[in-house]
Amino acid sequence: MTTITLGLEGTEFNQILANGENAVYYNTDLNNLIIVRTDAINDETLSKNDDTIKDVFGYLVGDRFDDFCASAEYFRNSTILVHKPWHTTTDFVANYDLNPKELLSSNRSVESFTQAFNKACPELIPYKLIEIMGGKAYRHGDIPEDVFEAYDTNNQ
Repeated sequence: MTTITLGLEGTEFNQILANGENAVYYNTDLNNLIIVRTDAINDETLSKNDDTIKDVFGYLVGDRFDDFCASAEYFRNSTILVHKPWHTTTDFVANYDLNPKELLSSNRSVESFTQAFNKACPELIPYKLIEIMGGKAYRHGDIPEDVFEAYDTNNQ
């Protein structure tokens, strides 16, 4: 998939890097980056997922897909890691503090995008859908109003 078109606003993200079934997509207008990982490993058998990027987005179902689109289409200057754990629905972490311009580099691999993303995240709480704002991780949709308002004011 060289382009991803999201559902709420029809926003297009263009693939800027791919490695097998892992890829990085970017939208210049929003300055938003999406890192897609499909290579989950079964801890017991050490087998790798055989999921494709299309599968990753296909397992963002119902409200989860809407939440992902809202994070990717209604915020600016953010980075989202989308990953499909072993044989379950897709999860994502939206980091509104991590400006993609800090990650964009001509010599970066998909793995180094993921490593940089993980390094930039504070503690990751054990939820399927996570948002990071103001240096803290929240369950998706639970960002306190004062934190959200401070972000909104600083990024308009």
